[in-house]
Amino acid sequence: MAARQQHAAVLAIGTANPAKCVVAQEEFVDWYFRVTQSDHLPDLKAKMKRMSIKKRHFYHSEETIAGHPEFINRALPSLDARLGIAKDAVPELAMAAAARAIAECGNGSGWLTHLRVRMAAEWTPCAPAVRKS
Repeated sequence: MAARQQHAAVLAIGTANPAKCVVAQEEFVDWYFRVTQSDHLPDLKAKMKRMSIKKRHFYHSEETIAGHPEFINRALPSLDARLGIAKDAVPELAMAAAARAIAECGNGSGWLTHLRVRMAAEWTPCAPAVRKS
């Protein structure tokens, strides 16, 4: 007996943000300018403080930035290091968002055939792929 074809349906949407660092915009600006050694740019710092963003979710900690001097020095290439960090972070966030969406559905994951992941940071080289186990 052939399987009956059904149309796809969006049953739930799950979201996830990096849990490591969540700060208010005012605090973020001071932190960012300090760790990137950019305190010599007061005009830019003042503009950033006036942004309408309420809070920031970001993955980099002070230790991450200190361990990658290429993030601070614009003359050094940093794309490979940034993609390396994203390679680990993106699947982690995708799994958290998927778990939230599955929990919202309330049916468990046994009946799912596909999960669609959409990221706000689309500069990553590919979408995360996680095998269903």
